[in-house]
Amino acid sequence: MKRIFKILGKPRTINHQIANRKVSWLELFYDLIFAVVIARLTDSLLEHLAAASLGYSVLLFGWFIWGWNEMSGYFDNHGNDSIINVLIINAEMILTGIGALFIPEAIKGEFARISVVLMLIELLMAAVWFGLAYFDRIHGPASRVWGTVHLVSLAIMLITYFIGNEVLVIGLCFGLLLNIFDVVAANPRLAREYDQAEMEHQIKDSMIERYGLMTMIALGEIIAGLYETVNSQITSDTIIRFIICIILIALIAAIYYQVLGTLHIILSSSIATILTGWLFILAIMFSFYMGVTIQMVLRYEETSRQLNGNLAFVLSLILFLAIIRAIVFVGTETEKEENKRLITGYLIIEGIVLVGIAFLTTVWFLVGTIIILLLMIIQGRLLN
Repeated sequence: MKRIFKILGKPRTINHQIANRKVSWLELFYDLIFAVVIARLTDSLLEHLAAASLGYSVLLFGWFIWGWNEMSGYFDNHGNDSIINVLIINAEMILTGIGALFIPEAIKGEFARISVVLMLIELLMAAVWFGLAYFDRIHGPASRVWGTVHLVSLAIMLITYFIGNEVLVIGLCFGLLLNIFDVVAANPRLAREYDQAEMEHQIKDSMIERYGLMTMIALGEIIAGLYETVNSQITSDTIIRFIICIILIALIAAIYYQVLGTLHIILSSSIATILTGWLFILAIMFSFYMGVTIQMVLRYEETSRQLNGNLAFVLSLILFLAIIRAIVFVGTETEKEENKRLITGYLIIEGIVLVGIAFLTTVWFLVGTIIILLLMIIQGRLLN
């Protein structure tokens, strides 16, 4: 056994933290597969746009991003260039890629094949946490809890898989919720662990960087989707709309990364840390839905559904901006309380204005949105 570990290497232990850790090439390579996931989700949802498919897209996005977050958290605390870690992250990437193949049929409500892949991802993460407990004495108690929760989630999915597709969807929902809130079960052990290792509850800068990179991928996929939308009929009008949309996305990115550079997040508990991490994930999710809805804006222009497209984009944009505001509240203790109230008040007013301009024609709606985003950037610079 020792000979095998000598060849494969061992994960880094929780008390072996790396100061100012940089994101590794392996993590960056792993993140790239999610460009495929987001593109497949966007195309499939636009092709089969309905209330049910929208719900399925939330479920699918939740599962894929949970797998990414779980692996990213593992690598942030235990990652190194050992063979065993290279094998783990590549296995996760391959399973994610295979799962992306079945996204179109899952958006239409058929989850049989994609659920098998999700169960394999669940099994992989359970094995990772149980395996880590063998190597890491301090982190072992919490790791075993997470591994157990993942096995329970796997059992639920496996049972519902053999009952039928509708029940399987319910099983996937329960399994995902168990995975997201597994930290609640492990919280007492994590509290002892952090006291023992004298660590702070925080979202480290390297993890914030990963969230930023994933958001960048989601925003990049919006631009890729715009190319597909205007490519069907390239005229001077579509080029103008394309340019306006590119400027709009650039401003959204500017607002996000203006905030990201100011964050230093130290929290009171592991539960608070996980919930704050999911704020970043919600920002990624609403970036994805902005990609879907901005294509709706362009496709529905001068049709009876034009207002629906505009309002859908406004909703996803407002939710994205609200999540950023929540992250600022948590992550910037130095910001004056008066400024926090001012920016929150501005956001409410600007949200109301965005809803109002959604009733304008497409070009004026997009231009008006750009003006509001410019005002937000100026407000951020003046008040921070």
